[in-house]
Amino acid sequence: MTRRRQSNRPTNCELLFSWLVCLLFLFLSCRTSWERLENCGFFYPSYQSWEISEWLINYQGGFVRRGLAGQVLWMLEQWHPFDVRVAITLFCIISTIVVLWVIVRIFNRRGWALLIIPTGFCLGFTMFSTWARRDFLSLMLAYAIFVLFRHVARNPGKRTGWIAFYLVSATQLLIHEASFFYTFPILVLLDYHNSRRNQPIARRAIPTLLRFLPVLLVMALVCLFKGNEAIARTVWASWEPIISRYQPDATTIGNGVGALGWDTGAIIPYHLVTSLVGHAHPSAWRIPLVLFNLLAGYFLLTRLDSVNMGLYRTRPMDHAFMSDIAAIQFIALLPMFTVLSCDWGRTLPYWVITSFLLYHTFKDEPVAFPPLLSRMSIGVQRFITGNRLLRSPHFYILIALLAPVPYYFAPLDHINTMQQRAWFLLTDAFHTILTTIS
Repeated sequence: MTRRRQSNRPTNCELLFSWLVCLLFLFLSCRTSWERLENCGFFYPSYQSWEISEWLINYQGGFVRRGLAGQVLWMLEQWHPFDVRVAITLFCIISTIVVLWVIVRIFNRRGWALLIIPTGFCLGFTMFSTWARRDFLSLMLAYAIFVLFRHVARNPGKRTGWIAFYLVSATQLLIHEASFFYTFPILVLLDYHNSRRNQPIARRAIPTLLRFLPVLLVMALVCLFKGNEAIARTVWASWEPIISRYQPDATTIGNGVGALGWDTGAIIPYHLVTSLVGHAHPSAWRIPLVLFNLLAGYFLLTRLDSVNMGLYRTRPMDHAFMSDIAAIQFIALLPMFTVLSCDWGRTLPYWVITSFLLYHTFKDEPVAFPPLLSRMSIGVQRFITGNRLLRSPHFYILIALLAPVPYYFAPLDHINTMQQRAWFLLTDAFHTILTTIS
């Protein structure tokens, strides 16, 4: 039996349907994002808010985690006074543009549809928002680390490459230690699994451990100096003369700085409960939403070539290779998905965006993943490809629209924001029609 259509070019009907749905999706995303930015104080952020105060952590109370960015800002302000809130907000905008440009460029080169970008899995929550905090800066550094690692893997004898790799890695960890989980575990696995393949485990593991020892030492250092209440008060006191010039009513310590004094034993159970059963109104029925979030993210991530918008020539992707990367990144980020964070509006983009970047960086390199993982990925992707419904572009668009991830905490305390917006638009239009007729 011959196939009815050999070309992957979409029909006019498919193009029309895809564009109508995507334009509606884009409109709803922009409208929701704009309202979120206004409600979160993006345009007039407070020094005490999470999104600003976390940037203010510095070394005035001694060495402490996440202090590098704040120390640089503090030194610059001492050299030439300026409103730090404005600088942080502008930097969030610029870093968003850079990350968005990198992603669009990768998608264009790989021939993937851009549909996943405005979803909560990618940039739907944090785009142009100070709620992203230092995430986009960390993601830019992660991409630089991936490229540098590819360079030193090609040229292991070049010391300058390793020096640059270590410097960028240390900078990233000193800015935000959580970036360790989505940056380095997969690089360690790649280094171990693709060097000296015929050697015993010990003779492969020891060189890998030595190569990543500087990174592990920096990570251990920031974990050891996690901060306390005394350091938090000293850090905030160093900013008070500056803050008083722009926000006189900022009399209490900022949330991000105050977090240095959190009790680890109390915050871990809170993160775990919130991640599994919800934030405002905990309930076990939300656990299926967690599973749906993750399965939908995996599906959208590994089938990026499902939708052809007709903008440029689509090219088939290696679904199994992307599946390997997505699985490894998810496992590496499990601490962030459970006990170290409950901000899925940020953790999901860590998972998805770094998977894009890793695929683009290493797809054309002679690398391999553990055989068991590769066999599982091949089996899952063959099942999806063999199912007419799952491989349909319309099903991909449906999952992108219905995936309940725009809310910041996971799982949702309400239905999908996009669904709400669509329902409100339809009811408003129906009410307008009835009013006009009557």
